[in-house]
Amino acid sequence: MIVQINSVLSFFYILLNNKFKFLGLISAKGMILIMKNKINTMYIVHHSHTDIGYTDLQERIITVQANYINTVLEIMKKPENQKFRWNCETYYCVEVFLKQATEQQKKEFFQLVKENKIGLSATYLNFNDLVDYQIIDERLDEMVKNFNNRGINPKTAMIADINGISMGQRDALINHGIEFLFTNIHCHHGMYPLYQNQTAYFWENEAGKKILVWNGEHYNLGNVLGIKPNQIKNYMTTMYQGKKDDYSNSIKTLKDNLDKYIRECEENGYNYDFIISSVSGAFTDNAPPNLDILETIEKYNQQYPDSVQLKMVSLQELYQLIKNKLTDAPVYRGDLTDWWANGIGAAPYLVKHYKDAVRKYHLCQRLDPEIKDKYPKQAKKAQDNILLYAEHTSGHSATVSNPYETMVSNLEIRKNSYASKAHEYSSFLLNRVTENMGDIMRYYNTEGQIKVINPTNLSEKMPVEFYIETQALKNARVVNIKTEEKMKIQISDHPRGVLISFIDEFKAHETKQYRYEEIPAISESINTRKAYIGSEKVRDIVNDYDSVSYKLPYEFENKWFKLTYSIGNGITSFINKNTGKDMLLKGTIPFFTPIYEYTPIRKSKDNPTASPFTERQILGRNIRGKHAEYFAGKIKEINNNERGDIFTTIEFVYDLPGTINCAVIMKFFDDIPKIDFKLQLGKTINTDIESIYLPLSLDLEEKQLYIKKGTEEFRPGVDQIPGTCMEYYVSDVGLTYTSKDGSILISTPDTSLMYMGEMKHHPIKLCDKAQENNQRPIYSWIMNNTWETNFSMDLSGFNEFRYSLTLSNHKNIKDSFKKLEELQYKPQILNI
Repeated sequence: MIVQINSVLSFFYILLNNKFKFLGLISAKGMILIMKNKINTMYIVHHSHTDIGYTDLQERIITVQANYINTVLEIMKKPENQKFRWNCETYYCVEVFLKQATEQQKKEFFQLVKENKIGLSATYLNFNDLVDYQIIDERLDEMVKNFNNRGINPKTAMIADINGISMGQRDALINHGIEFLFTNIHCHHGMYPLYQNQTAYFWENEAGKKILVWNGEHYNLGNVLGIKPNQIKNYMTTMYQGKKDDYSNSIKTLKDNLDKYIRECEENGYNYDFIISSVSGAFTDNAPPNLDILETIEKYNQQYPDSVQLKMVSLQELYQLIKNKLTDAPVYRGDLTDWWANGIGAAPYLVKHYKDAVRKYHLCQRLDPEIKDKYPKQAKKAQDNILLYAEHTSGHSATVSNPYETMVSNLEIRKNSYASKAHEYSSFLLNRVTENMGDIMRYYNTEGQIKVINPTNLSEKMPVEFYIETQALKNARVVNIKTEEKMKIQISDHPRGVLISFIDEFKAHETKQYRYEEIPAISESINTRKAYIGSEKVRDIVNDYDSVSYKLPYEFENKWFKLTYSIGNGITSFINKNTGKDMLLKGTIPFFTPIYEYTPIRKSKDNPTASPFTERQILGRNIRGKHAEYFAGKIKEINNNERGDIFTTIEFVYDLPGTINCAVIMKFFDDIPKIDFKLQLGKTINTDIESIYLPLSLDLEEKQLYIKKGTEEFRPGVDQIPGTCMEYYVSDVGLTYTSKDGSILISTPDTSLMYMGEMKHHPIKLCDKAQENNQRPIYSWIMNNTWETNFSMDLSGFNEFRYSLTLSNHKNIKDSFKKLEELQYKPQILNI
């Protein structure tokens, strides 16, 4: 039917199921201006969402997922099941299966992959943004080689549940010939990109290479619709259908649900003749393959041949069926930001341990590029555990609702063990590398020699620090063996011994040797002829003889920085002496000042039982409740811990709720434009929703803020796929400010999570790429317990979180980030 609306245009309708359906817009000359494609096929992707944990103990999940492939091999031996399809959501499950399979099982598996009856995904696991892209790249090398040797060329990947992947992981896929990524984002505390799901786009990297992405629905959409009939109503069936399904006629229920869903898609601008749905063998994670799905599909297609038809497909088949219809899909660049990144803040001490493991692993590769060949077993174990810790699941689904449950503690301990084992194997490798390079593995002598290796590409002055296990050493001499230069040193107390520090200039990857020996301690007598100190040894007199000590309770100044502060007023100015400008951002809590925030658990209309679970559930995409409160730390004590020829250390002790101890310790170097600082915490336990932050905002002229996850630097809030998360981010090594005066590099070796924006409950704005988004305040988000399912509420413990701030002349972001990445590696010390 055609309905004329004016002399120029007419609407075009078709009668379908006794209803007129809008199909397009026609001009007066009969030209079709807009034509809506009627959906005629739903492609069904049968898979098991891989959670290493969440539903059961990790080892059982791993075994079960490999066992599912055995089940599929048996299913596919029957002729009547040849239309059945199974998709291996992650390659890890395939890897485990292949280790255990007989030669006959391997042969059957690879044959089914070749026939496109088993779908293959190049996603190793569903990761959070902690995952190291270099290790992913290496693991994909093995995967592609393995399949290429069998005559298979992988081109597809899928993710489920998780809300994004890093650009580093994306590029690892692209670099290995993966052309298609099927995403199934779960909107619990998250959201799909582009303001609408069931859409296609090309995700392009800075080199101009692209991967086609299908921005799909929740991975249990097929279960909601009834492609696998449901026996129990849950929140998703209520949300999508708003009613209880009629289980007495599951095919009719499927038809009704499908009609409703298709109608909603078409009324909201859907414009393809196909649509895609994933489905699991049961309405749960880690679900098995299920022949009921094929049976339901065949019954539905037979009963409703004139309606949308259902077809089981492998990922390879899906890509071949849709790729030519998506050639005009829009192209986007930037970060697919992970809404679930905040989960890593529930394990701050383990994340620190994990990051040190990754850093040690790559340090080994820098010191000895052949380390993997020399110690393949240990290198593989290090990689395996690094990857398993970065898998997104964390703990059991009842971690918050039933924290006393044995299974909950078992899963948490096992998850933590991945970080520990990664650190263990990386440490083993580092010991082997340094021993092979001549390290005697002893540090007890008060005289000896050290070899110092610069493992970086930087050529500049660097602090060198080595340990001697004796508390008796009060003075020493350190001499460059080649030049006989006597180094200016500083000796500091350290648990069980002392640290000797000095600064020297190194070329990239240069090695230098030094000898050291104990010498008589310098007398601590005072100059009695100068009025700078009293008999009680307090240096509080204004004088020219010691022009620094009397100022330290109020300010510190060297050639690079000037910092002012006081008890009661906190940090009052932070001046970059290169520009003469105060870098503290007005209207925000000052740099170096810790923040505690909590949302108390209380009865309300939305949480009538005052449950820790419900209070977290109703947060939505906010990270705090409407009644949240936050507190800036108040300085109660200022201590000059150490002042010497190499650096000065000042400790600021804070009153901060949620802690029994809180201090920020700053180390100012005399000859390097750098400040090392660390936050020491004794955190209490609480079931309230809690967060601890450290402000990292600076006021700079014409500033741009960049972070990096893997391969590309990007400006948060700007260089992102539209409609993605702008609340918080993960960054591999820290952040960089560029400005007209150069760069400021902030390294975060122990933390990764960063929050941007206002410190209050607020409407959630999705990324619209506006420049002002990049100017919001930014905070190191050290810890939180905002999740109500699989992340722990317990933030208690003692630890320190290290940072550094370095001035750089670089104005180019690539050069700035290269330096920031190099700064995470310190000169390596060998006792020889």
